[in-house]
Amino acid sequence: MHGLLDIQFERVGEKTIARTRAQCAPLKVLKAFYPEGDSPAHLYLLNATGGVLEGDRMEINLHLAADAAAVVLMPAATKVHPCPSGDARQKIRFRLARGSVLEYLPEPLLPFSGAAFFQETDIFLEAGASLFWGDILGPGRLAKGESFAYRLFENRMKIQDAAGLIARESFQLAPSLAAVDGLAVMEGASHMGSLYVIGPDDKIEALLNAFRGVEESVVYWGASLLSRRGVVVRALSGETPLLQALFSKLREIFREIVLSRALPPTRRY
Repeated sequence: MHGLLDIQFERVGEKTIARTRAQCAPLKVLKAFYPEGDSPAHLYLLNATGGVLEGDRMEINLHLAADAAAVVLMPAATKVHPCPSGDARQKIRFRLARGSVLEYLPEPLLPFSGAAFFQETDIFLEAGASLFWGDILGPGRLAKGESFAYRLFENRMKIQDAAGLIARESFQLAPSLAAVDGLAVMEGASHMGSLYVIGPDDKIEALLNAFRGVEESVVYWGASLLSRRGVVVRALSGETPLLQALFSKLREIFREIVLSRALPPTRRY
């Protein structure tokens, strides 16, 4: 199955409008809502089925026009079902025009026993665009006794602008071939979180210093400057809510320093 979402966010006067340019099951988009006034537009993306199956190809394209602002959420974790002889794949593309702001906060990715999943993310930002993008990988269905029972997870990501590459990562976890819970991989943790924050050049040092001032004793994490324009955060934990709580604190800082606004009164569930 080839699921497709192609969404364009445009600024019309003071309001950000979300226009669906293409939509193909099982991926669906709900009507945008506005808990913060005319902008940003808040949007839920969802998979209308029980998860991602072998052979599925998912594609999510988000385009933000100049000065548009969007908060993109998901109501549930992405569940990747067993892939006995093949794999499932997801391609994500963000294109942020000058002055636009995207906050993208998906729920965790959960690869079930025997799953093989490839994810590729391609982000391009024009000058003056800002990004808050989080990603969480879980170990599987812990309630069923599955922990790192998937065959393969491969992740590739790059962030670029007109001047060239800002960040790139590529890694592969293959628990079926080698243990991933030891040193230099998961370090005994079960959940891994990544966060990329891009903002104005004159705000980056303040962001990093504020991030490093957050006290979080139950999550192993650190923050570093990217080569240009932003900050990267890596975190390891034993529970999804702990990572989400940390990311929420960092998002609150991002909003205060970069957007001069507080977190919105929204719920995912």
